[in-house]
Amino acid sequence: MNDDKKKDKSVNETGVVKGTYQTYRAEFRKIVWPSKETLFKHTVTVIAVSLMFGAYIALNDYIFSTVFQQFVQRVVM
Repeated sequence: MNDDKKKDKSVNETGVVKGTYQTYRAEFRKIVWPSKETLFKHTVTVIAVSLMFGAYIALNDYIFSTVFQQFVQRVVM
């Protein structure tokens, strides 16, 4: 009797995995992929915005570190 339960369980798990795979595959086929032109434009935009934020953060870091160094030099020395 225990062997029957083990067989049923393994068949059920295989069916679940197969059904899940088929569901993912069906959903994956519904995806609308962007054109190369759109992908290129979005990539350039992301890189440009990242560089702008990086420059903004670097500038703020430079300003605050300079102000802090001047403050420490005047207060400590």
